[in-house]
Amino acid sequence: MKRGKGIVILLLGAMMMFSLFGCGKKQYRLNYDGYGFESRKTAYAAGDTVTVYFNLIATDTRYYFALDDDAVALEQGYDPQRGYVFTFTMPDHDVTLSVSSENTMLRDSRP
Repeated sequence: MKRGKGIVILLLGAMMMFSLFGCGKKQYRLNYDGYGFESRKTAYAAGDTVTVYFNLIATDTRYYFALDDDAVALEQGYDPQRGYVFTFTMPDHDVTLSVSSENTMLRDSRP
């Protein structure tokens, strides 16, 4: 009888911790359309702050970054050790962060 009560109390405690700390929230995927991105996790709950780093930086290259949802505000910064730093609030759906680039070094066609 005592053992049964202990198990019930343990299960109730675990369920409370699970719900109080957001472990039970629905998770949405963070996808990448390109190489060089890294983040702590690949799925976040709606409302979580997401931080993504991009470290494949080449000289004479201009980079363009975008989320597939224009309603989500993407903040961009730079860290000398980690590269570009992006933060945004996870919406209630999956998102994709993409990168495109262009070479800014112009070729001189004069002889």
